[in-house]
Amino acid sequence: MQGLLQRLREIGFGENEAKLYLALVKRHPASGYELARASGVPSSKVYEVLARLREKELVFVTDGGRATRYIPADSDEFVERYTRRMTRALDGLKQDLHALGDDDQVGYVWNVHARAELLERAIHLLARAERTVLLSAWDEELGALAGPIAAAHRRGVRIAVIDYGALAIEADAVYPHPIKDTIAAEKGGRGLTLCVDSRVALLGLVADGGNASGAWSSNHGFVAAVEDYLKHDIYVQKIVGRFHDLLVRTYGPNFARWRDVFADRVLPAADGVDPRRARRKLARRRISRPERKPR
Repeated sequence: MQGLLQRLREIGFGENEAKLYLALVKRHPASGYELARASGVPSSKVYEVLARLREKELVFVTDGGRATRYIPADSDEFVERYTRRMTRALDGLKQDLHALGDDDQVGYVWNVHARAELLERAIHLLARAERTVLLSAWDEELGALAGPIAAAHRRGVRIAVIDYGALAIEADAVYPHPIKDTIAAEKGGRGLTLCVDSRVALLGLVADGGNASGAWSSNHGFVAAVEDYLKHDIYVQKIVGRFHDLLVRTYGPNFARWRDVFADRVLPAADGVDPRRARRKLARRRISRPERKPR
């Protein structure tokens, strides 16, 4: 019952209106006295509330009998009528806000404070995608996004996904990440990164305990940074997919030396040749090569 009351409050019912309406739906026809007892609405306010519900065409008076009795509107008709009315109101509101300058790209960065909020924002952005989607996420979050991703793909949106796992995703390209456990340990959680149509981006991190934090924005600098990060990660996954064994021999397990951004270190090559020495030797050859005289 509390869930129903909350839903009615969310669509504009007052507290007493919601209680009275639900009491009437459960048992009708009913008199004002009976509704006061069943709903908990004070008898001094029952008829005032009933009058408001009648104005909204949610309650009707039955004919006959000495005492006035009430019945509720058909529930399907009520929901359909309310949906049409709210759709018209929201469409008009959207147009009016745009006319006031709501379309100006101010570029605010909005914080996200929970996993549910992070996923809700990602689903919203995916639903509005028109051309391209770049996404990087763990299976735990991709599971909640698989449906919206598939829906966008069927609309003709081009989609590339970096999957820190092995979930089946409907997309143009899916790149499995080979060292997801290492990345999760370094970050302290699971990352979620999304760029839609090169116009809006989302960044988030879901901690092991379930807490999450992140941000989203249509700020051009923010979007460009997120999009470049995703594209370069995809470039890396293409290289890893084709040269995995060579990278392990060169940089070690989990590509540890490759991922050390503060040094360019490699393991001794399998054939005994140090790639750094080879590069230096080649550079010396180029320097010492005599210049050709013009003919």
